[in-house]
Amino acid sequence: MKHCLFAMAMCLILLVGKAQQASAPEVKEFETFWRKVHAAIMKKDFPAVSGYIEFPLVVRKSISDTAVSTVSAKDFATFFNGYLEMPARDQFINKYGLLKSRRDLNEDDKSMISEDSATMEDFEFQKVDGQWKLVYVYATAGE
Repeated sequence: MKHCLFAMAMCLILLVGKAQQASAPEVKEFETFWRKVHAAIMKKDFPAVSGYIEFPLVVRKSISDTAVSTVSAKDFATFFNGYLEMPARDQFINKYGLLKSRRDLNEDDKSMISEDSATMEDFEFQKVDGQWKLVYVYATAGE
């Protein structure tokens, strides 16, 4: 009986997970949005990047601390320039170098897109009034 209930629970979890994943048009929509954001980031065009953000932007600065802070539109350029210079994982010297390599979404990225939210590297996006917006940044070094 326990095994049967466990198997049913696992099937339900898998079905719910599949139901929440985005359809191909939604993935394509986010992919188009990401390329615009990516291009603005690569140019370090902070006013353009700001247009893709829902302010105040929520920022988590420590992986070991659950506290968050917020960044206003007027403080965004200073914050984001510092974020791009933070050390990154693997062979990348900083977050800018890491993001430079992430123009295109991979299959893991696509699996993190739902109808109204998406995760890409340190960024969490949500649909706000029908438009994709960056709402959360994990500004943690070397994570």
